[in-house]
Amino acid sequence: MTDIDTGTAVGSHPQEVLLQEVGGVLSSVDEMHDYVVRVVHSVRNHVTGCDEVGITLLVDGRPSTVAYTTVTTLEIDAVQYQLDEGPCLEAARTQTEVLASLGGELGEGSADARWPHFAEAVRRDGMRSLLALPLVSGDVCVGALNLYGHAPDAFAAFEASLVRTAASRVADAIVAVLQLDGAQRLAGQLEQAMASRAVIEQAKGAIMAMRGVDEHASFEWLRETSQTRNIKVRTLAEQVLAGLVAAEVPADDVTA
Repeated sequence: MTDIDTGTAVGSHPQEVLLQEVGGVLSSVDEMHDYVVRVVHSVRNHVTGCDEVGITLLVDGRPSTVAYTTVTTLEIDAVQYQLDEGPCLEAARTQTEVLASLGGELGEGSADARWPHFAEAVRRDGMRSLLALPLVSGDVCVGALNLYGHAPDAFAAFEASLVRTAASRVADAIVAVLQLDGAQRLAGQLEQAMASRAVIEQAKGAIMAMRGVDEHASFEWLRETSQTRNIKVRTLAEQVLAGLVAAEVPADDVTA
């Protein structure tokens, strides 16, 4: 029996599953979107204390969120880009890990002290812990893997080596495909991905309303069903919005 996503054997250790899901070789930029989406959901599922995940890429020096677990992640990243401050930008620009807390003492690890405007905006989303790891391969840094936690000090006792290895593998895959396909093609792909987001988010909302599940579960159904039917997530989302597939799906098939 295999996992729908990657062919990973069911019952494998969560750490092994994560490293298998972030591994692999991309043959073109066209494959990057599905890969980074798989990465953020796998990190969220397998890293202790992690509630949301996003990936920031720097394209010609400009940050862009290429994958995220929920709209909350996307909104938090957008605040960083608008203010030009925050953990993911610092991690990408300095090529160092950034760990910070929100709403605590104004010490060295406090986001309130380091990025006051960002901290004020993000606290409203209920996040209390932030961890950003640079995506470095060789001497090239392409962005950051960003983890967010609702609990204070959510990443104080997690297995750091696991997520560091995951970030390294993600960086290697992205850098290799950029060297093969080029940043110009990536910029074009990012524009297409932006166009797809609205359709996917609307479909997620429809599934959440019809089935009474949360945002994570609604996306899991989209992801797994797209793989089962061998169609793109955006195509399936369009079918959901058109009412072509939702009526066929029993409520029990949408897992919370």
